[in-house]
This record gives sequence, structure tokens and C-alpha cells, in this order.
Amino acid sequence: MSTSILIIVAVSVAIPLIITVVVLKNVRSAFGGSKEDQAKAQNLVATGSKARAMVLRIQPTGMVVNMINIQCLVDFQLEPLGGGAAFNGQKKMMINQTQMPRVGDVWPCWYDPANPAAFAVPAANQFGNAP
Repeated sequence: MSTSILIIVAVSVAIPLIITVVVLKNVRSAFGGSKEDQAKAQNLVATGSKARAMVLRIQPTGMVVNMINIQCLVDFQLEPLGGGAAFNGQKKMMINQTQMPRVGDVWPCWYDPANPAAFAVPAANQFGNAP
């Protein structure tokens, strides 16, 4: 009898802990990405080519954190500053509702010319909505 009670208590403690760890990991990745993603972005800023990224579309994914930060898929048209054809890209970002970008906003961007799908734009709260 006491063994079954210990098992029930252990499971009752373990399941909420596992759920908490999974949720916190997802929230962390939504807000700033992993350290690896941040290092890639810093590398692009340091070594990548510059472009203008115009916001084409903002689509909420349905994930909301603290009732104010919305995860969105943001579609951009990237226009290389050094010339060349414009191309499209998409980023998943957490955006504060009070700093939501508008379609047509232009942000600075850095990209890898060898792999244009790899690009970095600042977070909305780092750059603001100024065109």
C-alpha cells in the first residue's frame, strides 16, 4: 500500500515539473531564440550583406505570452543594398502589441549571399516602427 502511494506522489510531482520545463523552454525560444540562433544573427550582422527588409505581411500564430506579446510570422521582401534582385523571407517573432509593425515598414537587414534564406532583422522592440 505504501509503495503505491509513493508512486502516485512521485508521478504527481514529476508530471507538473516536466510540463513546466517544456513550457519555459518554448517561451524562452519564442522570445530570444537559442544562444546558437543569437550567435548566427550576430555573425550575419558582422559578416553578412546589408539589405532593406520591407514588411509584407504579419500573421499571428495564436501564441500569446503575458497577454501582450504575440508570436507572429512576418513576411519580408529583402532588397540588397549592393544591388541584385529582391527576394522574400519569413521570420517567426514575438512582438509586443504596442510595438506591432505595419505592412510597408522598412527595417535594416543582414543576409548571407550564399544562402539568402539565412537573414537577420532586429526585433520590433529594438528598432521600432520608423520607416
